[in-house]
Amino acid sequence: MLRVISFVEIYFVIGCCCALKCWHCISDNCDIDPDDNERAEQRTCKRGQYCQKVYFEMHSTFENKQLYSTVRGCAWDCSPKNDFRNCSRDLYSSRGCIEKMCCNDNDLCNGSNNIHVTGISKIFGMLIFTTIISNMGFT
Repeated sequence: MLRVISFVEIYFVIGCCCALKCWHCISDNCDIDPDDNERAEQRTCKRGQYCQKVYFEMHSTFENKQLYSTVRGCAWDCSPKNDFRNCSRDLYSSRGCIEKMCCNDNDLCNGSNNIHVTGISKIFGMLIFTTIISNMGFT
């Protein structure tokens, strides 16, 4: 019996069998493009991990100055977050605000300008799948 392999099966097999490569940088200058940063390195993540890029900012009332930090690396269960949308003055001066971007759609996706949010990639993939299925007459 001949079986047709679906787009979804191919998408998940290709996406799940190969480990993702991400930029890894924990330093004071990780905000610059990792391609131009000698402290940033490419690392192979464990299967199932995401690439993440986290930007942190706060005002230290103790030191009376702005503190900034950017970190890149592999992560489990990465959920995008943006505290800056609702960052109150109290939050900004106590624990700070973060913006976390997650991706797993291609290697080194946590670089400087090439962050692709995972949810968008999944939605786009499902739109393609739905179009293929409807053109094949399965709907």
